[in-house]
Amino acid sequence: MIIDIPVILTVSSFLVFFGLWGIMRHRKDLMRVLLALQLIFLGSLFNFSMGSALFDEASGLIFSLFIACLTGVQMVASLTLFFLYFQKHDHLITDRINSMKG
Repeated sequence: MIIDIPVILTVSSFLVFFGLWGIMRHRKDLMRVLLALQLIFLGSLFNFSMGSALFDEASGLIFSLFIACLTGVQMVASLTLFFLYFQKHDHLITDRINSMKG
């Protein structure tokens, strides 16, 4: 079986829709929303890179670089929040983490 570009586009579209569903379903939980945003960014990264490879355009690859940079910024912000919480409390207490939910 050969995995072709339309198959990758279909699978990455499911990633985007699953991420949108995650944001709508867990909009009061910050960490789950951040993970859902990661799914959306990853799905759109695949879509734009494969779509540009399908049509031989460079604009999709440039946008894919932009999405990759956005994902990196989001990961750094999420890890910073985690480390600031850990530094403030010196350990992780699950009850406090659960109370951070909106």
